[in-house]
Amino acid sequence: MAVKRGDSEKSDLFRDGQELIAVDLGRNDMMVSLTPRKIIIWFGRLAGESSIREVIFGISNIDPSVNLEQEIICEFKNIAEYENMGYILTSYAKTKSGYRVIFNIPFSRKVALAHFVRSIFLKLRENDVKKTLNWDGSPDKINLIYNKLKNYDGWEIKMIEFKDKEETVLK
Repeated sequence: MAVKRGDSEKSDLFRDGQELIAVDLGRNDMMVSLTPRKIIIWFGRLAGESSIREVIFGISNIDPSVNLEQEIICEFKNIAEYENMGYILTSYAKTKSGYRVIFNIPFSRKVALAHFVRSIFLKLRENDVKKTLNWDGSPDKINLIYNKLKNYDGWEIKMIEFKDKEETVLK
């Protein structure tokens, strides 16, 4: 996906002659780290369901090829329920506490994302949640996600890393 970087779309993420390696941005209750191969998202216990939805669906709208490998322990009969929610079964094995099931959650399936958002929100009752998403990112895609997230309330750049140089933004 090619993105033209005209004057109106130019951001802090591009510097002449320097290759963009990573960008961290966020706010007090959530953080997104973008690299060419992974997107790491962290949601703190104060993150609201609508904010989680904005981030997850925002990423999906920019690049629906993003996916997540999710491990779930459940009863065998529940595996089909997850598949009906749009999760893709990749493997399962019987354990003492049920079945250890590995699903792929494709960001192209909105139904799967809605259930994924809800599962994050419910887990936040107990602990912070950190997920690693897989994608084929590029500096242009990183810029698109940055431009999307910076429009949400309170989001700011925490760190930008270029090849052979790291710039930390302090506020």
